Order: sequence, then C-alpha cells, then structure tokens
Amino acid sequence: MNNKELADLLFPHIDKTIEDYLTMYPSRGDNHIVTRVAPSPTGFMHIGTVYSALIGQRFAEQNKGTFILRIEDTDTARTVEGAVDDFISHFNYLSIPVNEGPLWPNNADIGNYGPYHQSHRKEIYHTFIKHLVANGHAYPCWLSPEEMDSIRAEQRALKKAPGIYGNYSVWRNKTNEEYVQQYQQDPEWFVIRFRSEGKLGEKVLFEDVTRGKIHMADNVNDNVIMKSGDKLPTYHLAHVVDDTLMRTSHVVRGEEWLTSVPFHLQMFEAFTFPVPVYVHTAQILKVDEGKKRKLSKRKDPESDIAYFFASGYPKQGILDYLMSIIDSKYESWMEENPDKDYTHFTITIQDLNSSGALVDYDKINHVNNRYLSRISNEQLYTETLEWAEQFMPDLAQLMHNEPEYTIAALGIERHTDQDPKRFTNFFDVEKQLRFFYDSEFMRLAKEKPALPDNIDTKTMLHFVDEYEKILDVDGMDKMEWFTQLKEFGKKHWFAANNREFKEWGYNGKVGDIAMFMRIQLACSKQTPDLYHMMKVMGKERVFKRLRHL
Repeated sequence: MNNKELADLLFPHIDKTIEDYLTMYPSRGDNHIVTRVAPSPTGFMHIGTVYSALIGQRFAEQNKGTFILRIEDTDTARTVEGAVDDFISHFNYLSIPVNEGPLWPNNADIGNYGPYHQSHRKEIYHTFIKHLVANGHAYPCWLSPEEMDSIRAEQRALKKAPGIYGNYSVWRNKTNEEYVQQYQQDPEWFVIRFRSEGKLGEKVLFEDVTRGKIHMADNVNDNVIMKSGDKLPTYHLAHVVDDTLMRTSHVVRGEEWLTSVPFHLQMFEAFTFPVPVYVHTAQILKVDEGKKRKLSKRKDPESDIAYFFASGYPKQGILDYLMSIIDSKYESWMEENPDKDYTHFTITIQDLNSSGALVDYDKINHVNNRYLSRISNEQLYTETLEWAEQFMPDLAQLMHNEPEYTIAALGIERHTDQDPKRFTNFFDVEKQLRFFYDSEFMRLAKEKPALPDNIDTKTMLHFVDEYEKILDVDGMDKMEWFTQLKEFGKKHWFAANNREFKEWGYNGKVGDIAMFMRIQLACSKQTPDLYHMMKVMGKERVFKRLRHL
C-alpha cells in the first residue's frame, strides 16, 4: 500500500484536492493587504485580542485592505455559548470595523472566504491533511495517554527536550501495512502527526516585522495536526490552511506564538505555500509583587476588556490607551491633534512596541482624564448616558428626564481657565450628577455630613430668609456674588477673612457659610464650584434645599 492509498483509507469521504480549494478561494489581487483577528470562543473578550485587532484593523484600513474576524473554535469542549456574539458586540461597541466574518444574525457569514468558524471547515482541513499523508508529510499515531505520560517521565528523568521526536516517535517509521492493521483494529482514536524534517541542534532563520531577523531552534517534534475524537485540527494546521485560503498577507498575533514559527514554516514548505508576513505583538503584562508577568484570565480582571467598561472608563479612552502602548509616538500625536480620534493616526507596523506592554493605571487614568476633559458637554452627556444605560439604569433615567439640566450640571467650569478636569471615568461623572436631581437629593440628605459646630439651625434659617431677598445669582458674575456673600455674612457675624475673625470675635468665617451651603445643596463637603452649582440649580431649588435642615 502506498501513501495515497493510506490517505484514501483514512479520509474516504474527501474527494476534493487542495488545488480545488485554492481555486475556490482565489487571490485577492497583488499587494492586497489582509489581516485577521482570531479569538477562541472559550470565554470573555481578552484585552490582548482587542490590542491585536486594533493593529490588524488599522493596518488593513490604512492600506485599503481587508480585516477578517475568524473564530478559532476547534476546542469544542471549552467553547462558551454566546461568546461569538460577545466578540461581535464588543467590536461594534468599540467601533472597530470588521470586513468579513460571522457578522450577520445567528453568526451567518459575510464574505467570500468563509466559513469563518473553524468548526465549520472540517472537510477543508481533512483535504489538506489527506494531502500531507499522501505525500509522506504526515502519519497516523495511536500513542495512548499512558504511553505519552511514560515518554514525558523518561524525558524529564534524562533531562531531554520534551516532545515526540526521534525514537520517541514510535509510529513515525511504521509501514503503511502496519498503519492499516492498527486502523482496522481502532479506526477512531488516532491522531495525525506532521512528519518533521528538523534536526536537534539546528536553527532556522526567519523575519518578524517588528523584531527583525530571528534565529530560533528548528522544530523537531512530530506535532499533532489533527486531534482524535472530533477529528478537528490543532491551531497549527488551521493557521496554515486558513491564512493561505483567506489570503492573509500579515499574520498579527501575540508573541506567545513566536516559538511555533519554525513548525509553521515547515508546514508552509510541505504544502509549497507562500509564507505570510509575521507580526508578533507584545504581550500585555502586569506587575505583581514587583515582578512583571503575563495577564492571567483566571486571576486578573483586567484581562477582560469588559472590566474597563464596567469600571467606568469610556471606550474611546481605552482605545487611546491601547494605541499608546501599541506605538509610543501616539501620545505626542494626541497632544498635537486634540480634536482627532485614533483613526487618524497612522500605524507603522515596523515601529510597533515589541517589549511587554504594562497595564498601568496611572497611564490609563491620565489618558481617560484627558479624553473626558476634551470632549464637549453634549458629548460627555451622550457617552455617560450610553454607559449608564448598561451599568446604572436609574441614573440613565434621571438623565433622560432632564437632559438640559444634566448638561448644565456637567459643564460646570469645564473648558475654562479654572477647569478642574475632575472626570477620569463615568463614576466620577455620576458623583457630580447624583445630588443635582431632587429625588436623589432627598435620599442623600438622610446621610449628609454634619454642619460645622458653629452653625446652628435657627441662625442659618434666619440667614437663608434674608439671603433669599438679595441673591441674584443669574445677574451677578462670580466675583460680585462672592463679594456680596462676604458682606452679607458679616451682618450675621461671619467674618470675611481670618484677620477679622481673630480681631472682632465673629461666630465664624465666610468659609463656614460656604460649607453650610455645600452640605445643604449637595449633601457633601466636596462639590463643584458653589457659584456655578447655584446657577445651574436655580434660585427656587437652591433655597428649598437650604431650608431642608
């Protein structure tokens, strides 16, 4: 029996050839840039996925190319229902446009190079695996889990490199007749291994766009390319087949795949396929007990992109942060182009950050504060409302009910010389808004801070009655208002300054009156500017609250 007959025995249902598929998925044209992001639907949307997607999407769009979403769902046991919809909703929420992928309702495909779920491409993979078997580049293997454990134990004891190679590749050099005999006894539980031609001690040279020329130990392992059971491929085979058929020009992926390149190069050579350009992105790291480590899906909430949205960070701020760790020039570009978003920045893949990028909350907060400080009051209202509708529906309802009042409350001192730039995330916005709404004020008033010790209710009610007669906050500028408050305060035995307080025996200072008003109006000692807060609230609301003792 020859190799072709063995391949026909193992894959009797396959009647197409790889040439058939290369014809079905033709070239997209010379120099057409194609990139892809390929998440596994085994859980939430990892921040690293968004990081790589930004690079791939921006590079493709800059070059009038194509950006693909491909779902790597060959690990069926770990597939999470609804994960693909979650990926798509995140790309939509972040306004990262995808040209091809399972984007229609029920994850139906858009594009001519699908299916875009790997689990739907089994027949394609079997065609390519059959080709490798027929040409002697792959073989079936029936190593049992117990035999694999024994091999690993021996390699550890002898301090040998782990893997299935050399004498450990016990099925590599069997005859086709022996393969057939074993297949007839056990036609289901076998894997297909790639027959590596690499040699121990030899190195391979390849190039990565961001890292330049790399010398790395060649692959010697006969790695699995088709699993037993569901007969789906491993990542390695699927990568070579899918990126060839989808005509991917640039493979943008995390640096954890860098060590797999020698194996992937061997498969491209076995098929005689051109090798795409590799762009291995830096891993996103975290400092833990003084040491840098890779983000953990299980331990680190920051690994989930949704964590940042739930924490109140605006999507544009997170995109700005990611762009700043993708390319160090982005921060200075932001300073020079305050009215432009990240889509106007040109990514140069040769200049991408190749060292580990840190989750740095100081930087995250700085970038998000800069963004929320820059946008208009109306946009701040719109984005806060969008966030609140998902995470604080009660606040969203209040904002819906009084949009103009809310925008005025948000706008206090913004974009002025006195701009406090107090908003870093939407929770900061919420703190400024809550007390402005009368229903919330009544709730908050039950737990408001105590008034200053030198403030008594009877005195302040008299003050409020008299102050209402003279206050014209809409007709005064801030300096006129404060001058009036100081002069009026003296009549009620509150000094205008420290000198007067010490020399003349006043009951308190104008600052005590201001603190009384802050607590009465906002149920807090820390509030936005008092004058502007009163202007927003209006005289009727101000004095109703001042009397709520």
